[in-house]
Order: sequence, then structure tokens, then C-alpha cells
Amino acid sequence: MVDPVVRPQRANIPDSTAAPDPTVAPNPQLKSRPDVEFQMAKLWQQKGKIDRAIAGYQKVLAVAPTHWLSLEAAGELLVAQGNLTAAIGLYRKAIQHQTVSDRLLRATMAQQNNQLEQAIDEYQRVLELEPVNCEALQGLEKVLIQKGDFGGAIAAYRRVFAYNPNNAEFHKRHINLVIAEQGLKAAFEAYELVRKDSKTIDIPTSDLLCCIVVRNELTRLPYFLNYYRQQGVDKFLIVDNQSTDETLTYLLQQPDVYVWSSAKSFNQVNFGSVWFELLLRQYGINHWCLTVDADELLYYPDCEHKTIPQLCQELDRKHYRAYTAILLDMYADKAIQDTHYTPGQNFLEVCSYFDRQYHHRQQKQGGPYSNQTIYFGGLRERIFGSTGDFILNKVPLLKYSPEIVLSGGQHFINLPECRIARGSGCLLHFKYFSLFLDYVAQEVQRKEHYGDAHQYQEYARILSSTSSLNLYDAAHSIPLQSSQQLVKLGILQVEPDTISLPTPEIPTILQLPPQTRRPFWSVMITAYKRVLYLEQALRSVLAQAPDADNIQIEVVNDGAPESIQADLAAIVDRVGQGRVSFYRHPENIGHPHIFNLCIQRAKGRWVHLLHDDDWLEPGFYNALQHGIEQKPDIGAAFCRYRLMDEVGQNHRLSDLERGVPGVLANWIERISLQCLILFPAIVVKREVYETLGGFTPQAYSCFDWEMWQRIAIRYPIWYEPQPLASFRTHTGSESYRLQQLGQQILDSHEVVKLAETYLPRTTTKQLSTRARDGHAWWALEIAKQQLQEGKCQEAVANIKKALEQSSQKAWIEQAVAKLFLEI
Repeated sequence: MVDPVVRPQRANIPDSTAAPDPTVAPNPQLKSRPDVEFQMAKLWQQKGKIDRAIAGYQKVLAVAPTHWLSLEAAGELLVAQGNLTAAIGLYRKAIQHQTVSDRLLRATMAQQNNQLEQAIDEYQRVLELEPVNCEALQGLEKVLIQKGDFGGAIAAYRRVFAYNPNNAEFHKRHINLVIAEQGLKAAFEAYELVRKDSKTIDIPTSDLLCCIVVRNELTRLPYFLNYYRQQGVDKFLIVDNQSTDETLTYLLQQPDVYVWSSAKSFNQVNFGSVWFELLLRQYGINHWCLTVDADELLYYPDCEHKTIPQLCQELDRKHYRAYTAILLDMYADKAIQDTHYTPGQNFLEVCSYFDRQYHHRQQKQGGPYSNQTIYFGGLRERIFGSTGDFILNKVPLLKYSPEIVLSGGQHFINLPECRIARGSGCLLHFKYFSLFLDYVAQEVQRKEHYGDAHQYQEYARILSSTSSLNLYDAAHSIPLQSSQQLVKLGILQVEPDTISLPTPEIPTILQLPPQTRRPFWSVMITAYKRVLYLEQALRSVLAQAPDADNIQIEVVNDGAPESIQADLAAIVDRVGQGRVSFYRHPENIGHPHIFNLCIQRAKGRWVHLLHDDDWLEPGFYNALQHGIEQKPDIGAAFCRYRLMDEVGQNHRLSDLERGVPGVLANWIERISLQCLILFPAIVVKREVYETLGGFTPQAYSCFDWEMWQRIAIRYPIWYEPQPLASFRTHTGSESYRLQQLGQQILDSHEVVKLAETYLPRTTTKQLSTRARDGHAWWALEIAKQQLQEGKCQEAVANIKKALEQSSQKAWIEQAVAKLFLEI
């Protein structure tokens, strides 16, 4: 039986990534090719196209402010044009960026050396220069949490919101911190979300939910609600944002509508997406949910005969978790001011036309997560011009889980591309009733929409010059007839039948029969051929075990020879004194199958898996049960632990994740980089294994790391900072052998690939490369030790694995050269 992987405590990994800004749709080609863009600008300069050359250099500097060749060339051209102010501005920005880079490096080094006060000071100085610097903000958050200053971490995000309230990632991290420390109720209060109705909320797991934010939508709501009821929506979760008509009164009268209100700025909650996040975090986990506006109707292939729940069943069968749509503007064949609508009327009876050319531009693998084709233009570009930058993508239907980031306007989603349906729908957009004219004037004044409502300013500019604006044009406009018509036009996409998604092979953990007696704990101790350490493991459990009714203790043998089984059974009988059972499995099944067998045999509500050579410190079960009782919704709890050698000498402690006990905020970002938990330190709710399945053999020797990631994206995790568990390392173990050959580096690569099929794009895009690079550096550390021990063949194997894994070949090559010079 292979011991789980022992990874380095904290790898010093040169960070080749930066967290994405979800408010910007970057050009991924430019970010990776500034030198190519520089050469293009240089060609324009050689051809005498000075303005285009300057624009090209500035394009490079926008993503690489210290690209000195571009800086020098652009500066010289601007000075030659007499634009000294612009040239000075470029140099100042470069100097500031260099200062920021230097301070970030100093902050990182201070943090790694446990100089927390210095790290805090450096991060704060960076934020003074660049208030929304993502790397500094997240670094500051981690240091403050290490110190136990969660209030300081929460306050840091709230300061940033004054500069940029529209960063979905920042809001997500802020919400996670507030929930972890103060609970979901405090998060509702932070965003001023107040319940208005008194109905009991009972939402079965099969219910389809619909979330919307409304303001003065009394006219549209009767038909909107009826349309979605007919399409299969079970419950509506609605936020009223200071309506001044009778919207709130009307909503409170609806039996299937649950209502909240908020006086907080629509802009300050990232255009309502934060309210959606909180409602779905409370009521929508593992539900299919619609997040739409009151003027949007979801259309999809065969929607005339297929309900949305039926569509969701199809998506479930293919393991999809999101369904995208393109925004399709609907309008009448008359002037907007004459397009009168009566409440309750079918929207299509008034606005039945759309543009045949439904988009003007597209960007493949676009958006902040590079996982969608992004469409721009459509009717609004035809009428109002391209300066409004009209993005048409929407993600109106998703199966919510807490790792999902909801972007403002619901344009993007951070799921892996393979979890987003290939088929797609459209949102029929009914904005252009006669009400539109007054609405535009109001929104230009309120400035609550993106970019100080710059799109509404474009609407107002055109409307002021053409009061009787008519969107209909015989050359462009066609009437909507059916969903099949939209399929033929390419607006709706039918899901291909041949798509086969990568799905990890996850063993099933069966639920226990209802009549089973359920203790609180099941402690399952695996043993194969070792007998030397089992007594210590058993005594460390029994010394703190609660009464027999509350704990099951069982030693599970993985098919060892009969003589060894007899020795193990004798130890169990002598030490256990009837409190410990012994199970002989008839054959050796190895890892991870033996652990899945242990889980299946466990009867307790919480399962603790131990190796025969692990042991616990007094207070382990009391400390973790205290956390479990404080936060019953957690899926797992773990403590700090010690890594020991064969004779039980203390080698080192695991990382300190937070200074006081509590739920870990944004834990997925840490655990997806490397395995930071070992078996003796963690307990998992059996129900979690039943829901997520057991350890997958596709992860090979890194099966534990894959499981901890799978749990982290679905459940809160409790952390106890006291070191209450010990893990023993063995030079003769199978895991040690695999390390020496570099095999565990390859196995960790397999886990990264598996995790990319379910981790959010926020995590995979930013961290997968760092995880691979981290394991490459780990391989070099092992190689260094091997060279010192004269194991040249093994060292070469690990060096090869490092070069294969890393995205930073130059760094690795330099490190290898330095390695051989030092030996």
C-alpha cells in the first residue's frame, strides 16, 4: 500500500501568472505576444504611419508597462510630435510599475520568511500606488489571515470597492471571508439585502429557480412571470432595488415569489450579481437557476414543446453546468415612441422583429476566462454605433455551486470550458417599448450602469437627434416565427450528439441502510505488512476516544499473508480490549481501493482514515468535533500536522493556514496548487463521500490531493491550527520509491488534468500552470538531494520530469545549471 504523497511545505515558485480581471475582456494573443506587437508597431513606424506606430507601442505598454523598447520608441515619437506631456506620462507609469513590481517581490519574500508585518507594509504600499492591484490584495489577505486578522482582510476588500466595485472576483473573495468569519447573515447585511415577505421558503432539490433584480418593472412582470412559469420555473427569488411604482406590492402578492429589497447602489453590487450570489449561496446550491432581467425571455431549440427542466435534464446527462445564450434585441415595425405595451400582453405581440445579422464581431476563447466565444454588435451597433461596445453574451442558466463566480451582467462564467454546453440559446430582449425613452433619460442621470452608463449615453445621443427613432429596416429586419427558424439562422445552437466529455472515474460510496446504528466517528486504520507501529496508532486513538457508542474503530488489512494478519490481529486484541474490530480483506487491492473499502465499511457520520504508522496528539477529536458543531455545513475538518521520520523525530510542521480555528476562506486556491493535507490530519463527513464518490484510481499516487480539491469546491472546510496529528515518512515506502524515480511528478500532472475538468476557470487559468511549475521545482529539490547522495540516475530522472512539467523552461535550465555547480 502506497503512502500518500508528501509535498513541499511551500514552494518558492516564480509566478508567471496573474489573477484575471473579470471586468475586462482581454486579448489573450496580445498578453502572450508583446514582442510581436512591438515588431508590428516598428513596421508602421518604418512606413511613416506614425499615429498607428504610437498606437501599437501603447498597445504593448498597456499590458507590459516596462517593455523598454516600446517605451523608448513611443517616447521619441511623442516628443517629435511635440507631445511631451504624453511621453512623460508613459515614463512615469513605467517607473511606478517597476516600483510596484519591486515592492511585490519584497512582500512575497517577507511573507515566505514569516516576516508578516513587513509583508503587510509592502502590500499596503503597493495598494497605495495601485488600489486595485490583484496580486497585492490577495497577498495582503493571506498574510492578515495568517495573523488571525480577518477583519483587516475584509476591510481591505471594502477599501478596494471604492475604486472598483465591478470586479466579480473581489466581491467573491470578500463574500467568502465574511461568510467564513461572520456567517451568511452578515454577508446579506453587508450588501443591505433585506427580506420583505414572510412566506416559508421550502425549496426541494429538484426545483428550478429564477433570480432577477427589478426596479420599476410593474409593466413587464405579469407576462414575464407567466412565461417562465409555463416554461417550468418553480420559485422566483427577486430583489427590488428601490422601485417607486407598485412593483414591490405586486411581487408580494405572488405565491411563488420570494422578495428581498435593497437600497444599495446597483453599481456597487456589480450590477446585481452580488445579490444573486448571496441568494444562490443560501438557496440555490446544486439547483439549476436562471439569472435574467425582467425584459429577457430564454429561447432554446424546441422551446415551444420542451420545458426548461427538461433542458436541464439533458444538460445533467452530459455533465454540463452552464448554458449560454446570445442577446437578441426584439423591436416593432414602428417608432419606439409608438410601441405601446399593455401589462400581461405577450411581448412578441408588440415586438416581433429582430436583425438577421445578430452580431458583427466575435472573439473565440474570449472573456476573462478564455472559455467562451464572445459576440459583439447586433441591432444596437447598427443603430447606435460601435462606441457602445455592445457585448451580446449571456449565461442565463447554470447549476450553481459556491465556486462559481457570477459576473456583472451575467456575461461570463468561470467554469471549465468542458462544463459549458456546446448547444446554446438566446435571450429575446424586449427593451424597446415606448417606456424606453423615459428609462434612458433616468439611467443617464443615475449612472448606475457600467462605465457611468456610457451605453445609455449613446442611446440618449441618438434619441435626442431622432425623436421618432424606428429600429425597423426592411433590409435587416425579419419577424420571429419559431425556435427552428433561429436554429437555421445560426442564432440557436443544437447540442451535438457526439460530444463526449472527460469525466473522472469516480467510485460510488453507497449510503448505509436506514436502520444502521450511526456513531459520530468512524476511525478506519489501514494496515498491510507493517506491524511495528500499529500499537502506537491504536493507543493514540483509544486514549482520547469517546464512549463506544460514539466511535467505531476498525483496523482493515489489505490482504497480507496469514502470518502477518495473525500478528496484526493479536495487537488489535491486546491493545483494543474489545473496542477495536479487525477486518481481513481476502486479497490485496492496493491504493486507493483500500481507502474506498474503509469508507464503505465506516458507519460513523464522520470518517477518519489513518495509516498504521500515523498517530494523534491528545485533543484531536475534541478540537475537530468542536468545529463541526460550530459549523454543521462543513464537509471536512483538518488540523495542522507534524511530518516525522521513521523513529518519530520531528522534521517540520505543515503550513499555518490561519491563526485561530475557523472556516478557511478561498481554500480552493491553496489546495489546487499542491497537496497540503495528509490523511491523519483530516476528517470527512461520510455524506460528502456518498455525494462526491470515493478516491479515483485515475489520480494514481496523488489520489488524496485530487479528493481534497473535489471536496473544497463543494463544501466549507474547517481548520484547527494546533498540530494534533503526525505523519511518518519512510525511505523504504512505495511513495519514496516513486519520488526517487520522478513518478509522483507525473502523477501530480494527471491530477492537474483531472481537476481542470471540474475546477472553476478562475482557479485553473491562474493556478494550473503554477501547480505544474511548483511540482517541477519540487522535482529539482529531490534531484538536488539525490545528487548529494550520489544517486545520479535518479536525479537525472527527476530533472527530466521537471523540464517536461514546467512552463518556465529558462528558469528550470538556470536552476539545473546552478544545481550542478553547487554539487
